[in-house]
Amino acid sequence: MPTTSSLLRTASAALALGALAACSSTPKPTEEMAVGRAAVERVAAMPEVAANAPVEMQRARDKWLQAERAMSNKDYKEARRLATEAEAEARLAESKAEAVDNARTLQEVQGSIRSLQREIDYRARTSATPVAVPVPVPVPTPAPAGTTTTTTITTTPAPAR
Repeated sequence: MPTTSSLLRTASAALALGALAACSSTPKPTEEMAVGRAAVERVAAMPEVAANAPVEMQRARDKWLQAERAMSNKDYKEARRLATEAEAEARLAESKAEAVDNARTLQEVQGSIRSLQREIDYRARTSATPVAVPVPVPVPTPAPAGTTTTTTITTTPAPAR
């Protein structure tokens, strides 16, 4: 009859083998690592990200370094998760930088519109004659050769004031 200590040794060995089997069955996250690295490097090279989203970019770099550490420790599940998070953080930094840049552009356009509106209002107040607005005028098409056309223009007198 087996003793308690031999059962514990057998159970411990079985658990250790199970843990090793679980670790070895997790494939290397080579694709996730490549995609994460490319995203972090691409976004880090964008000057507007450094100016407008430095905190988010630093988080992406930190996640990437943790992913590399997990990869070297052969903790592939953790490396995969961290590489994916690094990519997401890099994309977040890129999106935030674009949003800040778009907001700045919007403010500039709105300022230009206000300036133009003030100019239009000023000219309308100071001008003795109304501002002429160009109206498209239809251009007659030439009649085919050998035909004659007659154009009649009818005008009506303006109403008396």
